[in-house]
Amino acid sequence: MRHFQAFLNAHPELKTAFQHVSLGIEREGHRIKTNGDLARSPHPSAVDGSSDNKYIQRDFAESQLELVTPPVYSEEGVYHWLQAIHQVALRSLAEDELLWPSSMPPVLPEDDAIHVADLDKAEDVAYREYLVKAYGKKVQMISGIHFNFGFDQDLLEIFYQADDQGYASIKEFTTAFYLRLARNFLRYEWLIVYLFGATPSAHASFYNRGEDIFPHPIRSIRNSHLGYVNKKDVTYTYDNLPDYVEELEANVRDGRLIAEKEFYSNVRLRGAKQARGLLETGIKYLEFRLFDIQAEEAYGIGLDDIRFMKYFILYLVWADMDCQMPEVYQGYEMKLEVAEEETLQPTAYQEEGLSLLEGMTEMVESLGVSETLNPLIDSMRQRLLNPSLTPSGRLVTNNPTVDTWLANNLDHAKANKEAALAHPYLLGGFEDMELSTQILLADAIQQGLWIDILDRQDQLIALTYRDHTEYIKNANITGKDSLISYYLMGNKVVTKDLLQAAGFTVPKSQTFNSLDAAQSAAGLFVDKKIVVKPKSTNMGVGISIFKEGASQEGLREAFDIAFAYDDTVLVEEFAEGTEYRFFVLDSKCLAVLLRVPAFVKGDGQHSIRELVDLKNQDPKRGENHRTPLEKISLDRSAALVLEAYGYDFDSVPEADELVPLRENSNISTGGDSIDVTDDMDPSYLELASQMAQALDVKVTGLDLMIRNRHQAAQADNYALIEANYNPMMMMHIYPAQGKGRRISKDLLAYLFPEKTFKD
Repeated sequence: MRHFQAFLNAHPELKTAFQHVSLGIEREGHRIKTNGDLARSPHPSAVDGSSDNKYIQRDFAESQLELVTPPVYSEEGVYHWLQAIHQVALRSLAEDELLWPSSMPPVLPEDDAIHVADLDKAEDVAYREYLVKAYGKKVQMISGIHFNFGFDQDLLEIFYQADDQGYASIKEFTTAFYLRLARNFLRYEWLIVYLFGATPSAHASFYNRGEDIFPHPIRSIRNSHLGYVNKKDVTYTYDNLPDYVEELEANVRDGRLIAEKEFYSNVRLRGAKQARGLLETGIKYLEFRLFDIQAEEAYGIGLDDIRFMKYFILYLVWADMDCQMPEVYQGYEMKLEVAEEETLQPTAYQEEGLSLLEGMTEMVESLGVSETLNPLIDSMRQRLLNPSLTPSGRLVTNNPTVDTWLANNLDHAKANKEAALAHPYLLGGFEDMELSTQILLADAIQQGLWIDILDRQDQLIALTYRDHTEYIKNANITGKDSLISYYLMGNKVVTKDLLQAAGFTVPKSQTFNSLDAAQSAAGLFVDKKIVVKPKSTNMGVGISIFKEGASQEGLREAFDIAFAYDDTVLVEEFAEGTEYRFFVLDSKCLAVLLRVPAFVKGDGQHSIRELVDLKNQDPKRGENHRTPLEKISLDRSAALVLEAYGYDFDSVPEADELVPLRENSNISTGGDSIDVTDDMDPSYLELASQMAQALDVKVTGLDLMIRNRHQAAQADNYALIEANYNPMMMMHIYPAQGKGRRISKDLLAYLFPEKTFKD
């Protein structure tokens, strides 16, 4: 089909589908020291550096990372993945290392000090050694961004059915479709070089010979004759797939290329490991390889840049053009010419560029997205009219010398690292997910496990290592525990009965199945130290604790609260001691927390309400488990606790007076967390392990009241008050005080025992 524009206008219901394309980004970049020197250390030890890791890889040099997103069907989605992978990479670097934010390398040492990537496949190392001999090390030190782009197969099927060119199969049509797009892009790639070129100059250490240095700043060294270009004897064609394959193989066969991947076209056909495999599979997507890294963007490319690239490529399909190979060869020469134009001078092809942008304007109007896209297209139009607005133009204007450029890049690198470390518990792009899940995703990226977000809102993910997949909900509900275990721990009555039968100490309790029955029996518990809780409570919700004895009125309020969460409520005796949370994984207790109930400290001036507001301003406190600590809520439970101590929200406590706001110590209700794993008598860790085995669960959080944690476990020294089927991991990983325990990584190692995990 030649006239996609007319077809889409005739079928407006397909215009949204036309924009539903798969996007992926590969971003390269060197590790540097904080003084700006190229890092000479090995690949970060915390990162799985094997070929299994699809997210954080090595490129040419050992110092050169390649950060790769999965394919995503939205500009925002791929940007968020790039953000997340960047943050994980930066947090995995040594303390004195940064990520260089530009395509042109920093000051380069002598060639002997530039180490080829230490890859796990000998053939990959051999290929890089060949590149050293063929091109030298320095040109290989240029970094860039590759942009992967693929159409939805269902839409291609619709196009195929409407086609009148006589293609024999959908595979044949799709191949011709992508080849046409590739030819069109290669003809007009100069516009992307102009609009996004960001390598006007380089440090003298990059150049092999003095005569290589341009007499003036240019638009893009990376896209110039000094960048990634093949020797002039390399031949190619995008006319049809059989000829493309034959020509590429002939280059290798005749020694003009050492391997197919040495073909440095700015468009690669993707869908098989080798070109000949495309004859069987067809082309699945295209890889566009000419984008310079934008130093002013934290992740090398901005969301608007991604959006423009997407719609520029769509325009090359939508427009009624079908460039042939003479035009492709012309486009290559135009790309070189524009790349080497003086940065602050208008391009020789300004008129053609303005015409392309006008065509894009017409397209976005037809697609119904002009309100969003027109300002972006207009900003590109301004770049065409005023070269100083281009990335290269801004770099030249703001950096009068190469030394200034180096210094500013170093500042950007430091700022990016600082931002990544500011909130280490958050995973950029996924902040809407539960915090423990964010942490698990970060570990999975670092360790090279493939991630599939099955249901983002429901916190349901799949992790895959080679041919082994595990499904996980809320970070630690896994297939290793049975469904019945989930229900057993969800029922507090049954949990205690099972543990009591196994010989463990649990508080005595009484169960009520209706609010009326509980209220009628309230007199039995007046002045007694008790706990009122829903049968299936989790994260401390609905619990009321009466350490000093319950009043009739307080009991009625507590029953109202508890029955709001469940139709069965427990009244259990209050277990004396201090509450601790034990995290158990596969019968091993990995971490123990002392959880301090929510409180405020008086200053003699502010009311309790004001003190809570001040405490909630701590950046570690948030809502809905998106931070290590939760904000304190002034709700009915807090009012009930304050009433027991003679306060209300407007009371002003004395200076240094500690005022409790909860009796239960759950982090989810505003409590603090203190790691005491190494300060706990080992007998309690063994006790927790035995309890988990008695419940036949692999992942659990056990809450024990202990009178003295330094004395060995005795029946009269502890009591199990709760077992949790979905224990928060983040409070152990990022406690308010004490050593953080990366139990999320322990969980991954348990789920994938065949894999070696990095520390």
